[in-house]
Amino acid sequence: MELAKSGPFVMLRLDQGEDIPESIKLAVKDEKSTMLIMAGLGMISDFELGYFDRGNYLTESFAEPHELLALQGSVSSDGDNRLHVHATVADKQHQAFGGHLMRGKAWMSNEIGLMRLEGVKSERVVDPTKNVGILHLKR
Repeated sequence: MELAKSGPFVMLRLDQGEDIPESIKLAVKDEKSTMLIMAGLGMISDFELGYFDRGNYLTESFAEPHELLALQGSVSSDGDNRLHVHATVADKQHQAFGGHLMRGKAWMSNEIGLMRLEGVKSERVVDPTKNVGILHLKR
């Protein structure tokens, strides 16, 4: 992984086979502000996407490489479940689809841009009525 920081921006470049969610977690482990995953592109393989349905994720796994059209989400500043990432991908027939990125590896190369929201604290807390972690912003 290559990592560059400038002001509120963080840029990652991942090599083939690097774990996308784990690389993002590693890159932001010392960050103390909320961050937005603003952009991500490249190719992805060995990935799993989820669709949230009444408290459970319906998941589907894909082994073959797909174009990674977009990666977006947020990283909370506090708590255990800091990362929330969605991905849009396309297959060889140029059919696009997406969902919650449960896991995935960079294929060839990935470029991921993040933006730090300076001084904004947040925490993802499980809402028992929705059975999902909800981002709460703190001032």
